[in-house]
Amino acid sequence: MTEIPKAADADSVTEPASASTLLARYLHRQRETILDGQIAAGAHDDPDAVADMVVAARRARGALAAHRKTARTQPEVHRLIEELRWFGITVGSAHELRTQAAWLLAAADLLRPRYVRGPVRARISGYFADRTRPAWIAGRELLASPRFPAMVEDLMAEERLLRSTVVPGIDDVDNTAVLEALLERVRSRMRAVESARGEDTRDAAMHGLRKAIRRTRYYLESVDDVAPARNAQACQGLAAVQDLLGGHQDAAVAKHHLMQIAREAENAGESTFTYGLLLQREIDRAAQYSAALPSAYWQALRGARVMADVHLGSAAE
Repeated sequence: MTEIPKAADADSVTEPASASTLLARYLHRQRETILDGQIAAGAHDDPDAVADMVVAARRARGALAAHRKTARTQPEVHRLIEELRWFGITVGSAHELRTQAAWLLAAADLLRPRYVRGPVRARISGYFADRTRPAWIAGRELLASPRFPAMVEDLMAEERLLRSTVVPGIDDVDNTAVLEALLERVRSRMRAVESARGEDTRDAAMHGLRKAIRRTRYYLESVDDVAPARNAQACQGLAAVQDLLGGHQDAAVAKHHLMQIAREAENAGESTFTYGLLLQREIDRAAQYSAALPSAYWQALRGARVMADVHLGSAAE
């Protein structure tokens, strides 16, 4: 696996805190985390070693995508966003499968012995092993391929551009408008959750809201020099909702895996009773997260609205 040398951070105390400069600093931190993750993954050959670098890729992508005008009108930025998306999915897939396997095995262990019918642990372990190994091979191949350093180079080039010039769609746009657009996206996704009918539709709507919350949080992280204390509070509220929605998504994905595992067990002539119990557990877990959403959502939205007011005040000055 070829390691990519890290570039020195070009930050200085005299650098103006423009929107593009703040974004450049944020992208630099994420790039450093991605490179650290590459070293860790190569040293340990462990899918769990990539967790931080996958989150860093999401942070970089979310912060860039928040500037919708730039993402839409500049092909190189749009391409970088898509590369970061592809990277996160491919490299993080094995880690997510291992996390799901550990969760479902732990859930099976909590059942009373009389409720465990058939080779449940072996069936769950085998199901995920068949999927995790190929996913991790694909992730390692990606890290060793020319496409990975090309993505890092593109990220570095975007940092240099942001530090050296006014970037259309970032410095010439009021940051309040950026945040307001993000919050409107969040509100729209929440309305979709509230109007969703049917389990699958609601699961999809909750996942859509999670992505909108995540993008808003990462944008605020990228401009944390603006009222740092209030920014941290707003990000904390958004992170709480993101965690809640992440738990719901984990339950939704677990349901999908359990239905497939039950189908394999049925085809093998095994009892599916235990998988039904585990499936109901995930249905109940998703319902609990769904019930907790409204209060957490409104609290987080109030904090984000405060930041919009702070941005507006800064723009007026």
